[in-house]
Amino acid sequence: MLQLFPFSAWIALVTSTCLLVILWSCGDIGATQGVALSVWLVVAGYLQFFGESMTTVAVGLALQTVLALYLILYWKTRA
Repeated sequence: MLQLFPFSAWIALVTSTCLLVILWSCGDIGATQGVALSVWLVVAGYLQFFGESMTTVAVGLALQTVLALYLILYWKTRA
């Protein structure tokens, strides 16, 4: 199936990764929270890109999107 936006699967991953790195390097996220969010990022990315069923891929994408939204809202409320 031809996707309308073939890069759309990468948007949540790139957003989550960039915001996690920025917030962690600025000191807005502590070590424990940073490690927990990093594990969430890795697990969601693994499920999204290496899942064997469509359900697993959908769960990974949903987790990645929720993480991106959480980091955006965290950044906006801390600023």
